[in-house]
Amino acid sequence: MLSIKDLSCFNESQVTTLRRQGIRTLGELFYYIPRRYVDRSQILDFKNVRAGETVTFLGKVASVELKFGKRRWLSATVDYQGSRISLVFFQAITYYKKLLQTGAEAAFSGKIDMFRGRPSIMHPEVELLSGDELVHTGKIIPIYKVTEGMRTKFINNRTLRQNIHDLLIKHENSIEEPLPAHVLEQLGLPGIGPALHKIHFPDEMEDVYKAKRRLAFDELIIFSAIMFRKKEERNGLQKSAPLDKQVKKTFADEIKRGLPFKLTDDQQKAIAKLKILAYENAPFGALLQGDVGSGKTLVALLIAMEYVEQGIQVALMAPTEILARQHYRNFIDYLSGIPFLQTELLLGAEKASERKGKLDRIARGDALIVVGTHSLIQEEVEFSKLGLVIIDEQQRFGVQQRETLRAKGIIPDVLSMSATPIPRSLTLTLYGDMEQIIIKEKPPGRKDVDTRLFQESELMNIYRGVKKYVDQGQQAYIVYPVIEDNDKTKWASVVADYDKLEKEIFKGYRLGLLHGRLNPGEKDRAMTKFKEGTIQILVATTVVEVGVDVPNASVMVIRNAEKFGLSQLHQLRGRVGRGEQQSYCILVESEGVTEDGKKRLAAMIESNDGFYLSQKDFEIRGSGELFNTKQAGVSEFKVADLRIHAREAEEAKKLIEADTALREKIYSIKKWEGLLKKGFILFGG
Repeated sequence: MLSIKDLSCFNESQVTTLRRQGIRTLGELFYYIPRRYVDRSQILDFKNVRAGETVTFLGKVASVELKFGKRRWLSATVDYQGSRISLVFFQAITYYKKLLQTGAEAAFSGKIDMFRGRPSIMHPEVELLSGDELVHTGKIIPIYKVTEGMRTKFINNRTLRQNIHDLLIKHENSIEEPLPAHVLEQLGLPGIGPALHKIHFPDEMEDVYKAKRRLAFDELIIFSAIMFRKKEERNGLQKSAPLDKQVKKTFADEIKRGLPFKLTDDQQKAIAKLKILAYENAPFGALLQGDVGSGKTLVALLIAMEYVEQGIQVALMAPTEILARQHYRNFIDYLSGIPFLQTELLLGAEKASERKGKLDRIARGDALIVVGTHSLIQEEVEFSKLGLVIIDEQQRFGVQQRETLRAKGIIPDVLSMSATPIPRSLTLTLYGDMEQIIIKEKPPGRKDVDTRLFQESELMNIYRGVKKYVDQGQQAYIVYPVIEDNDKTKWASVVADYDKLEKEIFKGYRLGLLHGRLNPGEKDRAMTKFKEGTIQILVATTVVEVGVDVPNASVMVIRNAEKFGLSQLHQLRGRVGRGEQQSYCILVESEGVTEDGKKRLAAMIESNDGFYLSQKDFEIRGSGELFNTKQAGVSEFKVADLRIHAREAEEAKKLIEADTALREKIYSIKKWEGLLKKGFILFGG
């Protein structure tokens, strides 16, 4: 392994600068992938460029002017091939005013808009060029991310490009190829040396796509190995307190007898699969996926009965207090026929004496079911005999949070649940170490929610429709993207609108307010009143996104709907349609919707199927933006994009499972689990 300091092409100051950016080895340098490319063989015709299209071009700054109005902004004009392009900056104005000197040549990248007949880009990415790039006409030029910490006299794009080029020429033929030839041939992948060369210095853009496929495959192999090792390690464990098959089971039957409906076929199949896993000696890890309203929580509770009936504790961790309280209430209702079964609710803000009593009952093992938020993972919480960990909305918790709760048990089983269905390629990659269980059926009698799109100008008509359904005894949500007004956006806010809604538009109706800045007691009272029907219209932010179950609510109005992600919109829609009456989701679109925003709204109108929508969301947003919470693997992929590399993900998983020698080669490398951050296997060192 060669380190940067061993390479004569970098001086001492450059080595120091590169180290600050985490580049310490030859491999890490080769994996410093260009952020974009400027194709000098293609000339952009701005007369034919469509609004919303992302372009990259080399141009010369013609003018820069600081302007003032309601707020100040920086306006710049750039010359390119006889065209003039306007640039607009509302942020980092001082930085860009200093950067964009008249006559400066730079690479500009951003989405084109048309303003007064002239192409315009708001907040483009700007990369100053040194001069040699403009000489190399007819070539594709790599543009690297040169951060403020690197953009000094020591490191710039020209230095990086020249040195990477020289080092690849010197070393690429000596890079060992770790993958079998038949695998490369089967998938049509280039060798590692040529792939690294072409990703920096392609002859045509097709070279970049092929090289990225190869580097993505390498990353996916490493990640598949991580998943395989996790599963192997878990399968090698033995539960400290395995379930006894001979114990008579009555709790689950008691719950089912009290249900006003029959379980769906999918629910019954999920329970049967989980029962098999629960009675194995090795602890299981399972991912229970189900669309909104499919009854995942009831499945989890029925499986939990297998444990509590034998005196083994079960913990359910939810991402919000609202959802934790709802689970707790539902459990109490379901368990009403088993009055001696102790269930506790553990939250963050509680009276010291009340909390101490709960902690004591949990530590003694008196509390067999414990429902809570992340407060469950606090150090003071100790379990007597924790055998099953249930993680609801698992994508909202970090890996370490989940592992901390699991570590409080006696090598427990772990059941993760998600009401945000995940595309198959992503599931296989991220959760390759877990059993996949899917519930698609919804309870009988549930109708699809009628979803419609309206403009802001039609708000009063929408509100008249809300009144009509509320007058019929039903309830409604009005959901906002933000709590308070923000100078940087024109989004509707719940605080700014609430008084007008209550005192003017819905005067005489009973409104309630719910958002994240209310204290826990206020949130709980608002939700209780809404569930009881005291509140007719709940004006809220996305705190109602998951888990809120009010069957009488039949109308969901979502302001600035284009600002939400597709999975979030689907979750919000899932708050209605939980009763027998026809329900409606009204998407209110504001001006200036992006192409991606239009695609999301169109998909919502097109389908009520969460699995279909998750694939659409994945295609629109990409793997790195799919979850709000950082996930192991997703955020660490440098090249792999599961929208594009779904086949590579599946093939990498198959290869790792079949090729013992390759697995051992990966495992033998020191600190191999950090390879996704470092680069390819050979450079992990």
